[in-house]
Amino acid sequence: MRPDITARIPRIQILWILIISLLLGIHVQAQNPWVVRTDGVGPVHVGMSLAQLNTAVHDHFSMPKDKGDQGCFYVNPRNHPQVAFMIEDGHLVRVDVTKRGIQTADGIQVGDSEARAKQIYGSKLEVAPSQYSGDEGGHYLTLRSSDGRYGFRFETEKGKITTLYSGTYAAIQYVEGCE
Repeated sequence: MRPDITARIPRIQILWILIISLLLGIHVQAQNPWVVRTDGVGPVHVGMSLAQLNTAVHDHFSMPKDKGDQGCFYVNPRNHPQVAFMIEDGHLVRVDVTKRGIQTADGIQVGDSEARAKQIYGSKLEVAPSQYSGDEGGHYLTLRSSDGRYGFRFETEKGKITTLYSGTYAAIQYVEGCE
């Protein structure tokens, strides 16, 4: 008969092992960057209210004071300066990523080549000329989720991704943010 392993390890050692495991888990979680999904980023999901967004990112966003700006506006989380959240009619509809450091689950991020995005997403990626790129050859690379409700849009200039959006399929189509 094998003796129970807990009988051979003093309780204080078990406690220390649990504490160290917990601390290592917190440290690893703090180092992991947010991952952009078609329906959000990290703990943030499209459809959240402003209060839910505040809870998810531990921030203090509020409605703009000017009533004319309350229909659609952006908020910027303090701890993730490369991200902006588009709020429309009081709910999150889009996540904008403007700098390197936050990538899709497939590893695409701002600064990557347009060719790499095409390689990763293949024929699922719709390619259209950018409205403002002119002779620069910029494109909109758009990927729609399987249910059609959400998507990604990558804006490119000179063959590089300059911005990526995720959110409702309607919101990622907006060329000038809330306008």
